[in-house]
Amino acid sequence: MPEKYLYCKFGLIGENLELKQNINLSFDKEGKITELKFDEIEADINFDRTRENYVMIPGLINSHIHIGDSFAKERGHNKRLIEVVSPPNGIKHLLLRETSDTKKIKGIKYAIHEMISNGITYFIDFRENGIKGIELLQRALKDESIKCLIFGRFDQIDDLQEVFYKSDGIGLSSYHHLTDDVKLELRRMKSRLFKKIACHVAELNHEPLLLNEILEDALVDIIVHGTQLKIPDLRKIQEKKIKVVLCPRSNGYFGLGYPPIKEMLELSIPFSLGTDNVMVNNLNLFEEMRYLYYTARNQINEEDLGYFNAKNIFKMVTINAAKNFDIESEVGSISLGKAADLVMIDLNNPNFYVNKLDKAEFFSLLLHRTNVRNINQVYIGGKLIYESD
Repeated sequence: MPEKYLYCKFGLIGENLELKQNINLSFDKEGKITELKFDEIEADINFDRTRENYVMIPGLINSHIHIGDSFAKERGHNKRLIEVVSPPNGIKHLLLRETSDTKKIKGIKYAIHEMISNGITYFIDFRENGIKGIELLQRALKDESIKCLIFGRFDQIDDLQEVFYKSDGIGLSSYHHLTDDVKLELRRMKSRLFKKIACHVAELNHEPLLLNEILEDALVDIIVHGTQLKIPDLRKIQEKKIKVVLCPRSNGYFGLGYPPIKEMLELSIPFSLGTDNVMVNNLNLFEEMRYLYYTARNQINEEDLGYFNAKNIFKMVTINAAKNFDIESEVGSISLGKAADLVMIDLNNPNFYVNKLDKAEFFSLLLHRTNVRNINQVYIGGKLIYESD
């Protein structure tokens, strides 16, 4: 028998985020959705503000974050990317070496709470500092409900095997300087453990020879950033079925330009979004989606806007993100059998006021108007983890 029932006036339901009303949902003691009922919306939506009007959306997935530097916010302000984050002597890495574990864990926990209050229930972390970095994050996560995949990083080949075993995948800072021995060991471990390898690619420079090497080696499953990629690069990435994660606000912070959103949409590459380093960027995927929208509107011609809409942008932080990391059977949508990772947004807040709107406008309203004060409740695995004051 299910242990918990929830009702919500509106909801984004299923793999296509279909807007429904009168959502009745139940989930079992494992936090899996066991029953899901709803009504169709046949006409314009009218809010009776004398009653509760919440919309239930899937928990958001942050596809790329470096959470360990969250104790060092704004230490990269007005500085170059290489100066701030390039290993081993970037400002970030110097600070990671000289800062105590206690302070780092405190920063991580605050970042987790920030994510949850912003509707993020799952994040994928690129973990620095080898085994010590993985164990540090695991300690910070011990009493937290948020879900996480840890993509570990090795400092030398002797550490690679242990990092692979202890993490959920490998997060390469760069493909430069990977020796044949390292590649051989990566291939061996990958075939044994079936874990993914992600890599920062073309964030700062366009390097077609390096990209060709990456594609020919067939080790990298997920490209992060891709800011400087061109159409020929993207065609090859599409052909190889490599996943892509964009971090547009981080690129903007460092003055690196804008990712090729128009071209990726035209090629139907299903990318997802991440907020990147906490030291340079806040943990708000609504802001990330809005920034991407503004960026893309300056790239896409009016006649080509049909494939670019608010619903598809929401998929970048739910459906697409789950598929990119092979967790779509567990999370990413409000569907039977998936985890009850849910975010309740209060539509009665003043910033959502409209006289009436149709179903298509509903997604635009959520995209452009939602702020942290509108998030009323966050459930992870059926447990109420956050409730606004």
